[in-house]
Amino acid sequence: MIRRLVTAPLLAATLFLGGGCGLSLDDVPMPSLIDGPTYQLTAVFDNALNLPVDSPVKWGGRTVGQVVSVTVSDYRAEVVMKVQEDARIRSGGRAEIRLTSPMGTAFVELLDGPQRNAALADGARIDVASTTRAPDVADLLSSLSVVVTGGAFADIGTVVDELNVALTGNAPEARALLAGLDRTVTDLNAHTAEFDRALRGVNRLSRRLAEDAPYLVDAVGELRPAVRALRSQQADLLTLLAEVQRLGDSTDLFLDTVQEDLVSTVRNAGPVLDSLRRSQRNLVRGMRGLIKFGELTDDASPGDFSNFDLTLLLDPDGLNPTGTGPQQPTRTTPKTAREGQ
Repeated sequence: MIRRLVTAPLLAATLFLGGGCGLSLDDVPMPSLIDGPTYQLTAVFDNALNLPVDSPVKWGGRTVGQVVSVTVSDYRAEVVMKVQEDARIRSGGRAEIRLTSPMGTAFVELLDGPQRNAALADGARIDVASTTRAPDVADLLSSLSVVVTGGAFADIGTVVDELNVALTGNAPEARALLAGLDRTVTDLNAHTAEFDRALRGVNRLSRRLAEDAPYLVDAVGELRPAVRALRSQQADLLTLLAEVQRLGDSTDLFLDTVQEDLVSTVRNAGPVLDSLRRSQRNLVRGMRGLIKFGELTDDASPGDFSNFDLTLLLDPDGLNPTGTGPQQPTRTTPKTAREGQ
């Protein structure tokens, strides 16, 4: 009796599904992974090829939502999710696409932001800078194929073989080269501070040149008329230079001609200058006496004129550089002079 009751509903369902209604299992909606009030959240990924619609959204190991849609915008995947209202993540949170196992299904893992930040509002977006995607089996197989078919490891083997060929019989030279490179790098490292200062100086110079670029352009514009004027007077300048060259030749010839006379004159002037140097103290004393005499004369003159007698004692021997000549000083006769005031 029980078997008949169970068989009847199954037969009715089979007839209903096999009828002309056109229904299939694809038309049966998937059950929702969550219940209760939800809010919408959108995450932008660089790549979300293995993430199907209706995938679970987890937070802290528990399912708190599911994927509503996956669309493409600006070559990036925009994943729209509906999340339970009591699972509000804060701003600064992250979203990652993970796999339940190496061959399992993909899901979205939400990571909460700092405690001090505010919760995300309904319709908020998580930018691509805060989203990542875990490597899947396709990435693993692709990397494995590179290893199997050669790839970077084959290139390393080729490099090692070539290094062996190059170093065979050249080990001392290679060691010397490495030692020289080590010393060079060490010296460069020791002058890092100087390099930094030089680069900072170049940076400051470049910045100042950039700031003064308008003035430099104006200066170049102002120089153009002068350059044009010089170019128009190029023939006259060349003629002037030729005349200057001829003047230089004439000057050289003149100096060669009078060189002996000039040297003789300078040599003859030497004893006279020596005599003046020896008489410097007496000359200074005499000049000071004249100045004092003038001051006293001003004080002693009651009128416009004053009479005085001046006696000069001249020593010819003192003026003779060779020290020969009359030995007796010559006394001049008294004279009367009149000075106007």
